[in-house]
Amino acid sequence: MSTRVQISIRYLLWFAYSLPGFALFTCVGLSLLKDFEKSTRTHCNVFNFLPSISASIGDCEPQRYIWRLCFALDSIPRYLIGYLQLIRLLNRHHMGLPELYPFVQIGNSCIHFLELTFLLLLTYISSNEIKWIHECSFIGFMICSLLHMLLTILIDYFWPRTITARPTDQEINARSKRLKWFLINILSFFISLYFYFRHNSSCEANIYSMYCLFEYFVVLTNIAYHSVVMDEWDQNNGQLQIFF
Repeated sequence: MSTRVQISIRYLLWFAYSLPGFALFTCVGLSLLKDFEKSTRTHCNVFNFLPSISASIGDCEPQRYIWRLCFALDSIPRYLIGYLQLIRLLNRHHMGLPELYPFVQIGNSCIHFLELTFLLLLTYISSNEIKWIHECSFIGFMICSLLHMLLTILIDYFWPRTITARPTDQEINARSKRLKWFLINILSFFISLYFYFRHNSSCEANIYSMYCLFEYFVVLTNIAYHSVVMDEWDQNNGQLQIFF
């Protein structure tokens, strides 16, 4: 006999989008409290007041295990949410170009699943272990993340609809939030790159910490962007049923 488990959509979404933020603040906070010099040290040997995420979770314990545990617990819900969101989007029958729309949405979702996979590689393979895999995973994560965000926004704003279908207030609110978080995310990313290369070229005090600060913004705005689905899904009555 099969066993049925019901999971509240509300709890699933809150769990999936709260856990990464908890991991970030916990690991950075612990690094500042107990591994300050180790986590803020760079090749320049100048003072910095914030650690990078990689430094916080690389050689520092228990931060490394907290980070990996949180993302292990978070990975299945995030893949599941991505799949359910794809199913929801494919059922939008008011969208124009119906012969093309499913392929675009499936392709966009595949990019999102790649983003999540690169994030897992970043989590479990640190720069101190296999540096080239860590670096390639970071590049892959950022490319897939920004591309998925951009494609989603372009579809939301510019994909044609049937004549009688107009965006609902819920859709307008969701797409405006996505646009806001995307703009902040990409701006934070480029500012972090500026401080990263400035640190490597001039070795000024606190510049690497500014890179770290905007690196946190990149992570947090990525979480905020994906959490917009909480405004679109039925959290009050929605139930997810899993059969074993």
